[in-house]
Amino acid sequence: MRLSRSEEIFLRQWMYDETHYQEGTGPAKRLQVQHGVSPADLATLIAAAIPDPAEQEAVVADLPPAGSPQWPWSVETFHERLAEARSILQGRASGKSSLPSAR
Repeated sequence: MRLSRSEEIFLRQWMYDETHYQEGTGPAKRLQVQHGVSPADLATLIAAAIPDPAEQEAVVADLPPAGSPQWPWSVETFHERLAEARSILQGRASGKSSLPSAR
């Protein structure tokens, strides 16, 4: 799953916020709560877009991303992206590629 730059910035900040929760509520976490989105839904987007656990660990081990993240989705686009992520993950689980086959 390809992320837009704003989605990537937000999700990387959110991963950082989640793993550093003892340091206080981070800006992406505040936006997630403000928009009433489940952490599991954001984790689904991350699993589809950043499936490598080593890359996820590198994100949260680094310093927090610079700047303030912006919420990158409208209600409609968030649900569309979530459906796309679920489809990708379902394809991976069944061993099918989510990419069109080359003929």
